[in-house]
Amino acid sequence: MTKALQIDSKWRDFAETRCAEADARLTPARWAVYTELVSSDRPLSAYELIALQEDRQGRKIAPLTVYRHLDFLIKVGLVHKIQSTHAYVPCGHPDHAHESQYLLCTQCGRADELESATLKRVLDDMALKRGFTTTKSVVEVTGLCGDCAAVKE
Repeated sequence: MTKALQIDSKWRDFAETRCAEADARLTPARWAVYTELVSSDRPLSAYELIALQEDRQGRKIAPLTVYRHLDFLIKVGLVHKIQSTHAYVPCGHPDHAHESQYLLCTQCGRADELESATLKRVLDDMALKRGFTTTKSVVEVTGLCGDCAAVKE
């Protein structure tokens, strides 16, 4: 028996728009993975997603299936992969394509997405000065979020 998650309809609108722009289908399985990420307060690994989906659907799910859904969601711009932890988060700005930067809390696991065209430009300029052409930049800054820092004080 499937126990569906309830999330704000704006996420469904974002997902449907991004899929339509990519001329792709938002299948129920893709939607299920996306809603798990949207409803989570922290990045989730593929295996955490598998466990959540198995519990919610009451059946075994092949890891390859979830990885394919994640690859699709990344391709259409709905999800980002946190490279340092191999975890996934919903894009905070799915209404347009962009490269993101993240502040990652080492205490609670929260990931705050930043979108800085200025930082991207600085990195691209620094690379270009060295004769390097960038294809993608990944910026992940680790530390303590405001909540965790306040507890430490």
